[in-house]
Amino acid sequence: MLLISIKFVALLPAVTFALQTFNTWEHERIQLPDVSIHFRYSASGKPPLLLVHGFPEHSRTWETIGPILAEHYTVIAPDNRGTGDSSLSSTDNYTAPAGGEDLRAIMNFLNIGTVNVLAHDKGVGLATSFAIENPELVNRIILIEYPLPGFGYPTTVYSPSIYRDWQLAFFAVPDAAQFFIQGREKEMLMWYFYHGSYSAGDVISNDLLETYTRSISKPGFLRAGMQYFAAAFSDAEYFTRRINESGKLRMPLLALGGEASFAPKSAIDAAFEPVADDLTTDIIIKSGHWIGVEAPVRVANKALQFFGNGTEMPKIDLSWLDYTITMDGNFGSVKITAGTNDTGPA
Repeated sequence: MLLISIKFVALLPAVTFALQTFNTWEHERIQLPDVSIHFRYSASGKPPLLLVHGFPEHSRTWETIGPILAEHYTVIAPDNRGTGDSSLSSTDNYTAPAGGEDLRAIMNFLNIGTVNVLAHDKGVGLATSFAIENPELVNRIILIEYPLPGFGYPTTVYSPSIYRDWQLAFFAVPDAAQFFIQGREKEMLMWYFYHGSYSAGDVISNDLLETYTRSISKPGFLRAGMQYFAAAFSDAEYFTRRINESGKLRMPLLALGGEASFAPKSAIDAAFEPVADDLTTDIIIKSGHWIGVEAPVRVANKALQFFGNGTEMPKIDLSWLDYTITMDGNFGSVKITAGTNDTGPA
């Protein structure tokens, strides 16, 4: 157990908690029609909270935030399709609705009827699709550091400055991006974390950098990451159409941006006012884009303030997973894990 002193602003005085460290969380894997999804989860017996990461990270981005939130919630942290310990998609589908369907399948499998959601970066698109298609499942949602395609996400280079977000357009051409990056994954990540940060060179530990480098260096995983950026064009059509069809999200939504990245607050307002009826926006101080390593305690505080302690939500018991077989052979088996009710991505 990790002893850490954390000041929970407006919730608790500064006290020392024995947190359940992220590397002690349980592992689980489910087989869906075109992908095998790996996720980790904290001790059960509390209300559920779903964490959805972005690129180039995977579930380890929550290794500090997650244990803080797990004091009040049973936290579920998947690796998105084509990242971390999840498999590549056999259909090469890395759109937001495909990822949103993966999240629904996890909730179905775990028998969760209502959940709080916190998402970052590309995970915002997946989580928003999940909320659009399954509004009855989402109690409250926090979306961090990502304007949705069709609602402010840039798909073109709009400045010659290296500090602007030109890479979003570059990554959106996966064959070219892979050609120029492959073999230099670590150098790309060093620049990428520096580029979007508040604290520059100190933003990420070498251990975490090496972890992410190994992950995207696996065969096919760099290109899968680029496919999330290429999907922005179809995602823009999807989000525009679905929000026009079903209206704005009605569950309480908190949109956050780092002061050195997605700011000022008026920019967050402009991106999410067309998306959410019950909207709150705020700035994460002393942070850039990489909130998991730059401002984990600040973000956890804001999340607990917004979500509360979960007493209005039913608790979940995941002890049955200890005795449940979920796979039928190697990753990519055609036998879908029972209970996911999954017929494939939209």
